[in-house]
Amino acid sequence: MSYDDVARRIADPKAIGLTEELAKKLKIRDPDVTRGQLMSEADERGHVGVYFLAAYVIDDTDLIGKGEIYWWSIPVLGDSDGSVTWNAKLGLPSGAAPTKCGDKEWLKSLSLADPPLLALIPPGDEYAACLIKFALYDDDGAVADVPKAMTAGLTALAGLPLEYPLGKPEAIFQPVRHAIFESLRAKQDDLLIEEDIRLLRNDVSHYGAGMISSHMSALARVYLLAKDEVRTQALAPVTLVKEQAHTFKFGKPIARGGRVAVFARGEVDAGRLGTLTLDQPFLNHIVVDDASAAALSNGITVTAKGNAEVVAFYTSP
Repeated sequence: MSYDDVARRIADPKAIGLTEELAKKLKIRDPDVTRGQLMSEADERGHVGVYFLAAYVIDDTDLIGKGEIYWWSIPVLGDSDGSVTWNAKLGLPSGAAPTKCGDKEWLKSLSLADPPLLALIPPGDEYAACLIKFALYDDDGAVADVPKAMTAGLTALAGLPLEYPLGKPEAIFQPVRHAIFESLRAKQDDLLIEEDIRLLRNDVSHYGAGMISSHMSALARVYLLAKDEVRTQALAPVTLVKEQAHTFKFGKPIARGGRVAVFARGEVDAGRLGTLTLDQPFLNHIVVDDASAAALSNGITVTAKGNAEVVAFYTSP
């Protein structure tokens, strides 16, 4: 994804729940201005985009029929002393209206080609962590008005003293979550998963850039991708049927120290990298030597063991 695309997402005037008044209070800039700001921050490492790649519902909690699944998220940045901050370039709290999804089904409203951006972490060492409060619910009772709830959450965010770092993460999470939760009347809904997701900065992986992570409860599984906006190449996802094969080949040579990640909704054999299954639908592979780099540069061939949708990523060292 280019910085044009990232800037349009971060500064989208039609973002869920956003009003013109809130955009001014939260200092959401024009996409062209935002693009310039982001590019001026980039160095040899790009910003790390955190994307909601996929969700699998184990139990939608409904006795009859399929559940109505909605989600929301709140991002913050953390300093080394534990204080937190939020700014418009990090990305807004976000969410999505309920969509039908039954037991043991993937949430089909999520696109592997265009997953939602939950947070955009700046390069450099100003911050030590990105934390995202993430929730997935099964709607019960009245239909959940997620756009209205996100307006309430953004209003709560705009009322905070965001011009300087605040205390612990709950200084931002609590008032924004409370506004969203109360607007949704979520006490009547079934909680599938709610978690404070933590990505840490370090010299090796830099917030886990190029890697897929999983977050689970007894009722649902959520998968996130951390993507270096400069160095990660995402190949278009492919849809396969049983015994159909496809070779992913990246546009740049695979190098030692690079990271390869593959994700599948469905069971596939990824050759030397292993097999992806429902219980382990992704793999993260760090290229450890020149021989494996050369082999992977010839392409990654996946063979479906049933209907499957597969996507691959490569992050250069």
